[in-house]
Amino acid sequence: MTATERNATALTRPLLDQIQKGSLRYTYRGVPTIKNPFDWALYPMLLWERRPKTIIEVGSNRGGSALWMADLMRAFSAPCHIHSIDINPVTDLKVEGVTYLDGDARHLERTLLPDFMRGLPRPLLVIEDSDHQMQTTLAVLRFFDEWLAPGEYIVIEDGIVTALGEAEMYGGGPHAAIVHFLNELAGRYEIDTRYCDWFGLNVTWNINGFLRRTSQHPPT
Repeated sequence: MTATERNATALTRPLLDQIQKGSLRYTYRGVPTIKNPFDWALYPMLLWERRPKTIIEVGSNRGGSALWMADLMRAFSAPCHIHSIDINPVTDLKVEGVTYLDGDARHLERTLLPDFMRGLPRPLLVIEDSDHQMQTTLAVLRFFDEWLAPGEYIVIEDGIVTALGEAEMYGGGPHAAIVHFLNELAGRYEIDTRYCDWFGLNVTWNINGFLRRTSQHPPT
């Protein structure tokens, strides 16, 4: 089943709206984190199973997600460094194992230089959580396609904006970017439905957004 065919969630709209209200208010250790209960459960499982040595988060907001993931990796006794990038970088939060960087999601090559990327400890996990614009998400996907190795993941957050009826205001939103990208690079990535559908069909804010690199090069 393709991303286009899997464009729904088992969550009903009234329930989705209520969970979204709570998610927007959610904090971790007093820092705004904006996380729903499903992904709050899925990320620890992903981090435990994949044991990334480097996480690159595109879109820091107030820094809460990076703080939470750094705490998780220490609790797992799993060495990992998180690089969290935002056009408005976090400056008021110091977290062990986290570097907050200044960068534009549409021009990551200006921040994540080739020597930096080549030197990162692997496995690498990428999380795209910037402005939710279709073109921004597509730019992030295309940038990291140059660097992700088979078996590594890129998680595209907030495809749920489509189910919330807000995709138009985001130029199609993250899910439209996923559909375009998977069609563009057919056979190089797959949707890991084990994570997406753990609680039911796309019961996650990352609709079809747990992407695993399967091939280094496009099929011949």
